[in-house]
Amino acid sequence: MSDLGLPQRFLDLAQRARGPRALSEAGLRERFGDPAQVELEAGQVWRARWDEVSMLVLVLDVDDLEVSAVPVTIDPPGEDETSVVVDGSRTAFGVDATVWAGLACCVPMRVLERVVDAWDDDIVGCATARAQGRPGPVAAGVREGQAIRSALEPAAEVRAGLTDDLEYLQHAPGLPVQESGRPAESLASLLGDRLELGALCTALQLPQPEVMKLLRGKTPLSPDQIDTVASATGLPAEQIARTVRPLPADLVRAVEHPRWRSVWVRRARRLGVSETQARLTGGYSTFALAARQTGGGTADWDARLRQFLHAENGAEGSP
Repeated sequence: MSDLGLPQRFLDLAQRARGPRALSEAGLRERFGDPAQVELEAGQVWRARWDEVSMLVLVLDVDDLEVSAVPVTIDPPGEDETSVVVDGSRTAFGVDATVWAGLACCVPMRVLERVVDAWDDDIVGCATARAQGRPGPVAAGVREGQAIRSALEPAAEVRAGLTDDLEYLQHAPGLPVQESGRPAESLASLLGDRLELGALCTALQLPQPEVMKLLRGKTPLSPDQIDTVASATGLPAEQIARTVRPLPADLVRAVEHPRWRSVWVRRARRLGVSETQARLTGGYSTFALAARQTGGGTADWDARLRQFLHAENGAEGSP
């Protein structure tokens, strides 16, 4: 696999067709600029990744915390009756690309890792129409896909794999988002029969009255305490974090934007934790910092993130 997660066979094909420079790191920077400054827009093709699952997706629409997208494949070849196939002359790939419009779904923007291409509006219009079950408009270099006639065809296996990968990406854990009228479940309720008060007091190194405040949600858990409770109870840190006061939507939108993805990956590597945990603790630490400095008022969350990460790890704390 290449550094961009694209199959070597595809790169060999691209080299014979148009050359791989457009997809090299230098080529991507020439086309899109600094990855940390790329604005997320419809028509872009992104590499989406979570853990070991990686795929290309065409963005059809952008919402607050997610995008409407369809999978794109270039190797191995395959298509079905809901697909549109884009000629290589109209993309940076240099080979035919299949847009699996019938698999259109919403995926969280936190799984988007790197923009690799941007397609014209007429191509996006074709894909959108097919995703909505309508006949697609005519576009140069775009044709409708051919039906899969047997479950034994390689294309059927490709489609099944894409379906599984999309479901995995959709369930990538995110930050708790503040919603009106939906109070968080208390830590005591979450632990239920797992609650051993004495052991929890020992693990947190706090007196029982303070631990009771945490259990009842009277005092929010700090990021370090979330980790401690997770270790003591065996529950996932993400699940425990949901008992904490949810974060403002604007902060979550900033933390989960693709421009910060590489920062969380580096932080996870440095701390020896998962990317999910690195993002979770970073988000809550940033919120705590802003609350101390502004009293919880309106904040420039990108600036607050940079401030927290710079204080934590110097120059690495910038996207």
